[in-house]
Amino acid sequence: MDNNINKKIFHFPVKDQEELGNVLLYAHSIYEYVFNGHVGAPIHEKLQNGAKVLEFGCDAGIWITEVAAEYPNSEFYAVDFSIPASNNVDNITFIKCDILQKLPFPDDEFDYVFSRDKFLFFEKNNFYGYLSEILRILKPGGWLEVEYFLNQDITNGPATKLMIDAWHSWLKSHNIVKDFIESFERYLQETGKVESMSHQLVKVPVGGSNAFGEFTCEFTISYMKNTKDFLAPFMNISFEEFDRLTNTAESEMRAKDCNMSCQLKRIIARKKIPNSKEN
Repeated sequence: MDNNINKKIFHFPVKDQEELGNVLLYAHSIYEYVFNGHVGAPIHEKLQNGAKVLEFGCDAGIWITEVAAEYPNSEFYAVDFSIPASNNVDNITFIKCDILQKLPFPDDEFDYVFSRDKFLFFEKNNFYGYLSEILRILKPGGWLEVEYFLNQDITNGPATKLMIDAWHSWLKSHNIVKDFIESFERYLQETGKVESMSHQLVKVPVGGSNAFGEFTCEFTISYMKNTKDFLAPFMNISFEEFDRLTNTAESEMRAKDCNMSCQLKRIIARKKIPNSKEN
């Protein structure tokens, strides 16, 4: 797979950076609401006293900026292919690097590693390598937390389903296979390096008449519209046809009888301490 294509996948290939910021802010707000806050791992006391934290794949830096402000005694690092243009937070260090390669940190460096929606885009052939790299830099006894969108349940939206199916087909065409993220816990367990693993799985309405469904609808529509440059050619349709399809999908989601949903998942695991018995 061409490395430049892979980097574009990680970046979410959107030309309008302001619109990209809106998409990321929508997503952040959804996660924060669904999971009731920034941090799910049992590490709050350590964060208050002073911990070393990494966000793997920081995008616009929304999560890490908020958490760093909440825990000023901790030291935060964030890595991604691109990083925010400015940083006014003293306890955050942004590092621009190729996050598909070895990360620029020594072994056993971080008390807590957080990642949101990045693990979706790992190539099939290298999935275990990425897991190993994340666990390499996590201290024994340190916590890993991963959040991601999982499945969409679309029962009464043919245009929406067509677009979602096309998106999944596009990912598969780039050797990004959905079953890896669906079986993430199993693959993580198979590394033999984690214990105390738990998860939260939350069904989230998309569209319909309730206020939160309307909000997730706005996110989904914004996301769809910003896939046009690469998804329309993949679907072998014109940009005009893609716009019409998006508008139809929007109408489906805004209908009062809309019955669409997605799932958000949060996985938390602790890196084993040498000679520690698995729970």
